Order: sequence, then structure tokens, then C-alpha cells
Amino acid sequence: MLQEAIITKIRDDGLAEVVVERLGICGGDCNGCEGCKYDHLMKSVVQNPIGANRGQHVMIETPTSGVVKGAFALYVLPIVMLILGYALGALLSLSEGYCIIAAFIAALVGIIIAIVVSKRRYAADPTPTKIVSVIYDQN
Repeated sequence: MLQEAIITKIRDDGLAEVVVERLGICGGDCNGCEGCKYDHLMKSVVQNPIGANRGQHVMIETPTSGVVKGAFALYVLPIVMLILGYALGALLSLSEGYCIIAAFIAALVGIIIAIVVSKRRYAADPTPTKIVSVIYDQN
């Protein structure tokens, strides 16, 4: 996934701090949306393998597979676990109330799994996003 960003700071550890404009919900067309009453700028730390400088507009790349896996772990896994928990309760001939309790316990397990996976992925590569090119230099 490619996004345009502006470098705000170059760090001593070879990383760069950037600001990315989030266009997500409305696609950037803010006429009457009121969605922009919230901060639409996102700060991030990225790898700087090309040696870009502060103030430059750059293109950053986040591995798409990481975004998809993260979204799956956070959104889909707990829902799937919720359904499986209810189904398991039904297979065990539990009453409706116990099936619902089993479903919520399973969903909680799914959330815990998502958190553990997320922390392990972060520990393995805390900054997977990197600068791939300079668009233009503001200086």
C-alpha cells in the first residue's frame, strides 16, 4: 500500500518521522461531511533506506499482506471465534444462555489471540513501512 507523506524529522537510528494525511472515510471530499472535525493527520515512524531529508514529500510503502493480516486478526478472528463458540455450545446441547456465554468467551479468546499475534509481529518488525521514493523537495 503506497501513501504520500511529509518527513518531519530524521532520527539518529536511521528512521524518519512522517506525517500522512488520512483520507479514509470520505476520500478527502470534506464538503458537509463533518468527519474532519477529528485530526486527519497521522504521525508515523518509517524506515528511511533512501536517505530522504526533512521537509521532503515522499512515497511510503506499507506491506499489503501485513495490513490484510492485521485487519483479519483484529476484525474477523473474534467474529469467527464468537460463531464457533456458540456452535460448540449448541453441539454440547447447552441451553441458549450458556451458548451465548460460550460465544462471548470464545470471542474474548479471539481478541487475546489477535493481541498476542499483533505484539509478536511488532516485536519481529516494529517499522515495516519504508520510504520508497522522493516525490519532491519542499526546501
